[in-house]
Amino acid sequence: MKRTTAGALLAVVALTLTACGEERQPAGADVVQTSAATSAAPEADVAADVKVTECDSGSHTPKITIEVTNSTDEDARYAVTIAIKDADGKASGEALFAKNRMTPGQKVTEEIPGDTPVKGKITCEVARAKRLPPK
Repeated sequence: MKRTTAGALLAVVALTLTACGEERQPAGADVVQTSAATSAAPEADVAADVKVTECDSGSHTPKITIEVTNSTDEDARYAVTIAIKDADGKASGEALFAKNRMTPGQKVTEEIPGDTPVKGKITCEVARAKRLPPK
């Protein structure tokens, strides 16, 4: 009886240790994109759909005006992060843009606020841009 219990305990320990060595996939690795996302261009091409047309630090928080154009032939959803840098080029905040549905060729111009007050001259650039299936 002791040998059976010891054998079962050893098997459980071996299985537990085996599970500890598994590699974990990053979040979203199991997500399958469909529709507009499948035909969408890589992220670099998505960033080309976004232009920063104004980057102003004249108020309490920066105001950034961007123009986003859906360059695909399908409806799409956009999520954009604009990086805000101070006069020394240091990261000083972000501004976020999201649009749930843009039709093919649609152009949206929007003023978005920065998340952190910055004094002096600033520069703004597209940090991340994603095109996803519409909701």
